[in-house]
Amino acid sequence: MEKQKNITSVAIFGVILVSVVLTLGTFLTGHKAKHDTENAVTSVSLLYLDELAGRREQVVSSALERNIENMRAAISLLTEDDLSNIKHLQEYQARMKKLYTLEKFAFVDDEGLIYTSLGVMDDIDEYNINYLELSEPFITVKDPKGEQKKVIIAIPVSDLYLEEKKLVVCFMEIDMEKMLEGVSLISDNNGTTFCNIYTKDGVALTNMVLGGLASEDNLLDAMEKAEFENEMTAEKVRDDFENKTHNYATFTYDGIQETLSYVPIKGTDWMLTYLIRNSVISENISSVSDGIIARSLIQTIATATILLVLFSILLMQSKKNAALAVEKEATEIENKIKQQELVQRLELQEKLLEQEKNRTQQDNMISALASDYISVYYADLQKNECICYRSAARKQDGPQAGDHFEYRNAFEEYAANRVSEKYRKEFLDFIDPENIIKRLETDPLLTYRYLVAYNGKEAYEMVRIAGMDKSSHEISIGFTDIDAEMRETMKRNQALSDALKAAEEASKAKTVFLSSMSHEIRTPMNAIIGLDSIALNDPEISDKTRGYLEKIGSSANHLLGLINDILDMSRIEAGRMTLKSEEFSFAKLIEQVNTIFSTQCAEKGLDYNCHINGTVDDYFIGDNIKLRQVLVNILGNAVKFTPEGGKIDFITEKVNSFDGRSTLRFRISDTGIGMSREYLPHIFDTFSQEDSTATNRYGSSGLGLAITKNIVEMMNGNIDVQSEKGKGTTFIFTVTLIDSDHKQDNKDDEIYPYEMNVLVVDDDPIACEHAKLVLEKTGMSCETALSGKEALEKVKLHQARQKPYDLILVDLKMPEMDGVETSKRIREIVGRESAIIIITAYRWDDVFDEAKKVGVDSFIAKPLFAGNVIEEYRSARKKKNPADTLHKVSLKGRRVLLAEDVPINAEIMTMLLTTSEMIVDHAENGKIALQKFSDSPEGFYDAILMDIRMPEMDGLEATAKIRGLNRKDAESIPIIALTANAFDEDVHRSLQAGMNAHLSKPIDSNALFAALESLITE
Repeated sequence: MEKQKNITSVAIFGVILVSVVLTLGTFLTGHKAKHDTENAVTSVSLLYLDELAGRREQVVSSALERNIENMRAAISLLTEDDLSNIKHLQEYQARMKKLYTLEKFAFVDDEGLIYTSLGVMDDIDEYNINYLELSEPFITVKDPKGEQKKVIIAIPVSDLYLEEKKLVVCFMEIDMEKMLEGVSLISDNNGTTFCNIYTKDGVALTNMVLGGLASEDNLLDAMEKAEFENEMTAEKVRDDFENKTHNYATFTYDGIQETLSYVPIKGTDWMLTYLIRNSVISENISSVSDGIIARSLIQTIATATILLVLFSILLMQSKKNAALAVEKEATEIENKIKQQELVQRLELQEKLLEQEKNRTQQDNMISALASDYISVYYADLQKNECICYRSAARKQDGPQAGDHFEYRNAFEEYAANRVSEKYRKEFLDFIDPENIIKRLETDPLLTYRYLVAYNGKEAYEMVRIAGMDKSSHEISIGFTDIDAEMRETMKRNQALSDALKAAEEASKAKTVFLSSMSHEIRTPMNAIIGLDSIALNDPEISDKTRGYLEKIGSSANHLLGLINDILDMSRIEAGRMTLKSEEFSFAKLIEQVNTIFSTQCAEKGLDYNCHINGTVDDYFIGDNIKLRQVLVNILGNAVKFTPEGGKIDFITEKVNSFDGRSTLRFRISDTGIGMSREYLPHIFDTFSQEDSTATNRYGSSGLGLAITKNIVEMMNGNIDVQSEKGKGTTFIFTVTLIDSDHKQDNKDDEIYPYEMNVLVVDDDPIACEHAKLVLEKTGMSCETALSGKEALEKVKLHQARQKPYDLILVDLKMPEMDGVETSKRIREIVGRESAIIIITAYRWDDVFDEAKKVGVDSFIAKPLFAGNVIEEYRSARKKKNPADTLHKVSLKGRRVLLAEDVPINAEIMTMLLTTSEMIVDHAENGKIALQKFSDSPEGFYDAILMDIRMPEMDGLEATAKIRGLNRKDAESIPIIALTANAFDEDVHRSLQAGMNAHLSKPIDSNALFAALESLITE
């Protein structure tokens, strides 16, 4: 009995002990599995974070590199003409801004001045660019702490000069959001991962700090409040940001555990970060682990209960069979052994089930985190061993999950069979163990993109390698299919290239079409207007016919205005509209405008008032022709749309002045028909009309205001309109002009037409006759030539007579010798004395540079108007550099050989020349003059004055023989004819004989001295 009690006690104690062991084992095993799972998830998370951060960094780096390449491409388009002056540079910059959709495209010179399409600025300090030491592309952020962050991309430039100023840096300004278009920087759907870009100082450039968890607006400041793991500190993070080091940190912030992976963005001091909320994953894992532990506890309790029941049954049986205790003792012992074996089996079964569930959970989480990879491998580079964890290949094509194989042989075989030959060598270098170990010392994540060619198909893939330990011998390898992404990128790039090419071709075709149509229309228009003007000057025509002709002229001029509007709009859209930068009289400009519109208003019965508020300077520097075009467009509309009895007010005032520039505001109000509020947003659109019948009623192209708006904006101004239907309209616009030091009228700028001598060169006789008629009405003396060859003869005659033309108008398109070649030959004869202007019905953009090089001063469109000719002549005369004018020397002490057979004439000439303290040697005829020159040393005489008709040897023969002498000064000494022979053929004979000038008797002393001063050299 005592023995039975002892057995019962032992059995109860055993059951309790087994229950305790099962319970503790369940808790310990569950927590160990939970810990192992969390470690595995952390390792995969780090690989996942590195992979995601690396992808985003490459996208951002590519976007920045693409903008740098755009800048280099834009600079390669820069021409010498674009750098000829600030205006041309601004036009070029405006084109580049439009082409690459930039907010700013600027250059910086070595003094720190910034040249933009809108003007010159001196705020270089706001851009954080070390422009004097910049040697490679530099990327920074303007106003990084502001709401509107701007990306500044700067590259150094060399050998670029603008008006003798050296340009050292070119930079562009892009809105941060626009630059990062197409780059996903938002959190995922479950709120566990966040991507952001920070400066090295911790300022967020895109998203919220720590995915919105941090109250600070600076990442590094937020890190000061975090609790770090694995010996990581906030100071280490700050050092990594400062040194642009790729790393990761696990920390707890505000009770939430997070892991932050950061990688530097190539070419910048920015860091791209990827944040994962470990707390969210840990909570999910804890939930699964706690569920496993709970189920294990239930199974343990059930097992313990079963054991208690079994032991109770055995105990009751033992009491009932007390008599058979001895016989059954062996059976009880056997049963106890069986029970122990059952318990062990149950324990083992529970452990196996638990491990299987943990492995399944781990595999599911790893698969989810590595879903971007089609194949995943683990490799030990020292042992040359590799294990496949995930495979997309068929069994006959490659390793399957769980396969063990040799790393080097397998990957070299893959390269030989699958990798395209173009990429094979680089792929083998990439997967070489020595290269991997060396590169992983500085970069924890390696990436390579390549092309797969297999079974006649091609596809793009990417392989990533990440180190698993500090020695970099153990690595994880992931393969990703990027074919769709790569082909979409290539397709998009090709589409953009094709679209750009198509747009350029369309723009070119449009320009060619408008140029062609302009010529086709202008050519007959030139004839119409010219013949109309000639006919109107016929005194024998009837009044009825005169009326018809006047209407023809009015209609032709209106049509010409429409053509000019269309061409102006075409130049604006093509970026070829340019502004002059010349000094002009603002007072005269206002006077001219008032003269035009005061007359028109008086004829229509309108009250016209012009006022200037405050003080406005008399002179400015800018394009007065374009400014006048704006005023004429707006005032013309006011007159056109204001009925009789209405009122027009024109008010001008200076509203601002800074840095040598002034902003003028113009206000033009009328009491006309007005416009509806709904139409106002479209008023500056091309071909825009509120009422389609207005074109017939008032005559309008619908381009005037569109051109006006573009001109105003090119002058760094803006325009606004206020209007109400039936009550009138008010236009308010501003322009910015450069201040001029000129405070009073310059008499040298005055043009006196009756003193001008003009030559018109055109192969069209009607055009010549019309030009002669128009110009002679102003008092000009006008001659015509029907070819370039005839023009050269006339120019030579006038030059020889020392009476050069003041202005030469040359048609661009002529047979045999065109306008550019004719201008070049004329400029060789006249030097800088005459102004040369090309007249044409064509666009002159294509020949502009060539014409300027040969000496053309300006261009005028056909048909000619006297006002335009005078204005362009004034402009051309202002442009002439005094240093370019003919060099004149002092005549004092100069020795002249005078060949004159009439003693009295010789005496008079000697007296005249000695008044300028010149030394005169007299020769009675050409033979004596030839002998004296031959006997004199080289350079003894400075000039020869040669009469033509002389005994023994006339002046022409003497000149020819002098030119034929074998001495250096024979060819260069100036020989001037002094003769009574004044016909053109006489001048020709003088020039053919070798004379430099031909002066007719009686000699004009001013002309003589002018010829000597211009022909004698130092």
